[in-house]
Amino acid sequence: MSELLYKTLRESVVNAIRAKIMNHQIRPGERIVELELAQEFHTSRGPIREALRQLEIEGLVEYTRNVGCSVRNFSLMDSYEVYLLRTNYETVSIRLLNGKVPEETIQKMEIILEEMKSIPADEFDRVFEYDNQFHEQLVLMSRLPRLEKAWKELYYSNLLAGYNLVTDKEEILKRQYENHRLILEACKEGDCEKICREVKKHYWRTIFFMLQDQKIEDTELKHTWMMTI
Repeated sequence: MSELLYKTLRESVVNAIRAKIMNHQIRPGERIVELELAQEFHTSRGPIREALRQLEIEGLVEYTRNVGCSVRNFSLMDSYEVYLLRTNYETVSIRLLNGKVPEETIQKMEIILEEMKSIPADEFDRVFEYDNQFHEQLVLMSRLPRLEKAWKELYYSNLLAGYNLVTDKEEILKRQYENHRLILEACKEGDCEKICREVKKHYWRTIFFMLQDQKIEDTELKHTWMMTI
């Protein structure tokens, strides 16, 4: 098999396993057996093993001693880490451009925001897909490949955090549009520090809502958040 065909096969396997995880066909905590997946996808265990390593980098699976590979049980602290990193990556990009967000980026964000505004309640999961698309624009404008790569490695972790840790879905739908509208308005004003503040507040609101949703009080998390961003 040529290198190109092998790469295409591996990417196809990654996409297929990822879809199973995101659709909850393989549930959090469930063990993943390489041989079973190899048989399902009619391939050897090599591409399966490489696919699982890629999904480990994305934070969707984990390897545990004496257990092997399983779908990651996403915790509140996992979400905290994801949002902490995303905030820092995005503000690096914003400060690199001194808050002067390109008009092309603003136009794309406006389109995404309009799509987010019209999400019906029975398609709640789409809100996190639009959230990713919106925030991705803030990173892409930096034109820094390594920054883009680091941010994209958290792409699917953000989806899992939303799917698994939120119970009051209607409330999230209400909040998401307004939070992103405030970020967009700050981008249009071109005030670097204001944009950074709105991004930071948006992610903290998400964490705070999760804390409330799970009836957890943790002032230490907020203190750490404020100190590290």
